[in-house]
Amino acid sequence: MRSGTTPVARAVFLFLSGWLALAAAAQTQYPSRMVRAIVPYTPGSSADLIARNLGPRLSEGWKVPFLVDNRAGASGIIGVQAVAAAPADGYTLLIIADNFASAASVRRNAYDPVNDLDPVILLARGDYALMASASFPAKSVDELVVTARANPGKIYYASPGSGLPAHLMMEVFKSAMGIELVHVPYKNNAAAVTDLLGGQVSLMFASVGVALPLAEGGRIRILAAGAAKRAARTPGVPSFIESGDVATLLKEPAVAELMLKQGMTPAGGTPEELHDLIRSDFERWTRIVREANIKAD
Repeated sequence: MRSGTTPVARAVFLFLSGWLALAAAAQTQYPSRMVRAIVPYTPGSSADLIARNLGPRLSEGWKVPFLVDNRAGASGIIGVQAVAAAPADGYTLLIIADNFASAASVRRNAYDPVNDLDPVILLARGDYALMASASFPAKSVDELVVTARANPGKIYYASPGSGLPAHLMMEVFKSAMGIELVHVPYKNNAAAVTDLLGGQVSLMFASVGVALPLAEGGRIRILAAGAAKRAARTPGVPSFIESGDVATLLKEPAVAELMLKQGMTPAGGTPEELHDLIRSDFERWTRIVREANIKAD
């Protein structure tokens, strides 16, 4: 399906409201009560499916209930703020996709993605795909560029919201290709995909997990798909969680199978590596938002 590559990747992260419980792990058993994982998206999203797949396994290993709490809205900001406001005791988790840094780059007062939460582990990596509606004439990135240059400002692309990766990646693509496309932001990914299928918009970035079934059914075309592997610094001493339950679960075949169905692969790594990734992502998206003069909806 690859007719080109794009320097983009998607990911799912795990954060904690605080490390206090982990710091005290040598003295008291952690966890000793229910752990709540806030997912800032609707049920059925990639992050939600991963959370609900890991939840029973963590509950079994930890011997405490594991609750998945969906807090969708405002490009994930509602859920992030709920975790940031929770007691810093390690019992409130955030499982979020890669819009964690990009949403904050557009809505600068919403939260600080670098300092407000404690990173735990990168759960999964995956690819994005550049999708075109079945009625769009271009069948490759080269043809898309030719068509767009011949029709400046007349081709519309969808995103699930301003400031989300699907929006910012298209802005990067536009700038790199020297073309003019019109952004149409939607309230969620499902609504954007629906209009792409109907031909109301022509283009959209989405996960390979979303794009591939649609392409195989002839409902859209994938013009490009791919990801860039970012370098990580040398791992330090593993944290309590990273070296134990969560990292171990990422190696289970059933977990890997679920992620593959979403167009992702299990990741892993240290909290320090995830912190560096978030910081670099935030710096990069902030620069793109500034250069493209992107405003919140």
